[in-house]
Amino acid sequence: MKEHKNAGTSPAEIFFDAVRRLVLFLAMVSGAAIFVMIAVTVCDIVFRLFRSGITGAYDIVCLAGAVALACALPYVTAVKGHIAIEFFYQKAGKTGRKILDSAFRLLLLALFAFLAFRCVGYGLYLASVGQVMLTLKAPVFWLPFLLSGIFALLIIITFYHLIHPGKGMIKP
Repeated sequence: MKEHKNAGTSPAEIFFDAVRRLVLFLAMVSGAAIFVMIAVTVCDIVFRLFRSGITGAYDIVCLAGAVALACALPYVTAVKGHIAIEFFYQKAGKTGRKILDSAFRLLLLALFAFLAFRCVGYGLYLASVGQVMLTLKAPVFWLPFLLSGIFALLIIITFYHLIHPGKGMIKP
């Protein structure tokens, strides 16, 4: 009989493996958004040399920039790529560092939860007023919803770091 691939693996490990895959996918989306920013900017400049440009280039670049930043945050958080405030850590001993790290992560959990909640409210507001991009007239209500999902994912990653101190979720 063939054994199941995840036999002997805990549900938490399966869940965090799925989170890792999502984080890596979002990192690829971030890279694609950066490529879109570059391509649109270069094409717009070249087309302007021939007296035509890309309609909505500014809107596209702004939107791609927001998507690139949002989708890169989970990866940076998962690999613990953020800059730590070393001043506090240098003054504390090993136990103090663990306490400070846990306290900062608890603050991050609260901050990300607040931001996720506020982004949902803002997305609902933008949808209710019909907010669109200036040139392309495309709706923008979905961007705060994307950010809210990203913040929810950051909560999961931060919780992982809380229960696995000193260990990154993903190797860079």
